[in-house]
Amino acid sequence: MIFLGGEPVPLSRWERLVPGSLLIACDSGTILLLANGLYPHVFIGDLDSLEESAISQIKPHLKEFLPFPREKDKTDSELGVEYAINAGAEEIVLIGGLGKRIDHTLTNILLLLKIQEAGKSGYILDAKQKVSLLPDHFLYEGRPGLMFSLVPLSKTEKITISGAHFPLVNGGIKPGNGLGLSNFMEGNWLEIKKEGGPILLVLLD
Repeated sequence: MIFLGGEPVPLSRWERLVPGSLLIACDSGTILLLANGLYPHVFIGDLDSLEESAISQIKPHLKEFLPFPREKDKTDSELGVEYAINAGAEEIVLIGGLGKRIDHTLTNILLLLKIQEAGKSGYILDAKQKVSLLPDHFLYEGRPGLMFSLVPLSKTEKITISGAHFPLVNGGIKPGNGLGLSNFMEGNWLEIKKEGGPILLVLLD
């Protein structure tokens, strides 16, 4: 699990994931852990948004403390993802990172491509959303009324959506097209099949 800055994410959204997980704090992501009585195993960041008192709190509990200069070619979030990949993580969950700055938010979302290219699975959790890359065949058990959106990152010629209020059979979707936005489940199961991509899946729960 990689804890990022941005808007705080309630403990109820990620508490069940903590047992057995490697907890990586990227700079101000440390604050969320401390606020919930937890300490990271690894700290990565340039220390530009963290008080010295927080650093003093976590240092005795760390397995690794990896400070970086502020002027660098990679974001703290990207460094955290690379650490997780190199540590052998099979699933990488980013907590937070969808904040007020659109440039940081987009960069964090696109880290899902980096995770996928490494052969790992991953997603982003914030207070109300789960963001992931849509697999070629997606079968999901949810509830009637659960809203979701599909945001294509490239042109997709064929996509089929079943179990949704707005179904689609072998339709096409491309960047800038709002066809995939604000759909919702009709029953307890949602199935999506696609050829091509990538497509972002946003579950709004």
